[in-house]
Amino acid sequence: MTDTNYYHMFANGADSRDFIISESDFYCAFNLVGVCAANTDAAVVAFSIEDSHPHILLYGTKDECVKFKIMYERTIMHRIAKIRGTTEGVSLKCELYAVNGEEYLKTVAIYCIIQPTKDGKAIMPFDYLWGTGSMYFRTAYHIPIWWTGPGKSFSNPVPVSTLSARERKRLVCSKRDIPDNWQVCNGFILPSNYVDVERFESIFITPNCYRVFLGNSKKKEDVVTTRMAKVRGVNLSDLEARRIASDECYSLFRKHSARWLGANDRIVLAIALKRHHQMSPRQIATLVRLPEEEVRKYLK
Repeated sequence: MTDTNYYHMFANGADSRDFIISESDFYCAFNLVGVCAANTDAAVVAFSIEDSHPHILLYGTKDECVKFKIMYERTIMHRIAKIRGTTEGVSLKCELYAVNGEEYLKTVAIYCIIQPTKDGKAIMPFDYLWGTGSMYFRTAYHIPIWWTGPGKSFSNPVPVSTLSARERKRLVCSKRDIPDNWQVCNGFILPSNYVDVERFESIFITPNCYRVFLGNSKKKEDVVTTRMAKVRGVNLSDLEARRIASDECYSLFRKHSARWLGANDRIVLAIALKRHHQMSPRQIATLVRLPEEEVRKYLK
């Protein structure tokens, strides 16, 4: 496989609390995937949104996929602060890592859309409203699930340009915008505007291969969850983390704090903390006194 620019963006449900507590929050979390796609050069291949966490398969450069992740996190938290008046008790901590290997790519692609079923919801991926499981290997006769309104009536999509300024702002949940010719329906920015269905289908090539991987074994799922746990890293107590960082800093540079290091040496320290102690990127960023998005560029 020559194409290795796939990235799995995810949040651990145990670390992400109350970022979705209402139907309007679901709409916002869903539509912001499209907003971020419109405002970065990262392509969305598949995703599902649950009340505790999102899973998104992206394609693009690492910088653009990191930009997508940060934009998504920050926009949601900004909206929560504005709507609820506070972000106290709310958390959305996403991670991002490169997906390599054909077999693992297939497994992750499926993992991103089977979340609601895997987590015990009485629904199949292709009927889940808050994900893209209904989009792949479908015929021209398939009617997108987002066109169905209350009472199982059907609504016709309309271009964004036909919305009022107020409707448009409510749809995008932010100060960012989306193209005028994008289609919306029943309060959804339709995923057909930005989801790369052709790329997803090219991962599996045939409907039969897709069908087989939809029945992913527990063993394959465990491979993904183990990788996610490794990417999240370990969150040590603040006291222990500072002690370890101080010791590592002194070992490398004969200084007890990153405060006295230049930017390049801080990156070296960050890499050492990840390699030797498996700390989480967020904790490392604090210890080496660099922005998290900058640190993530150098951590494997």
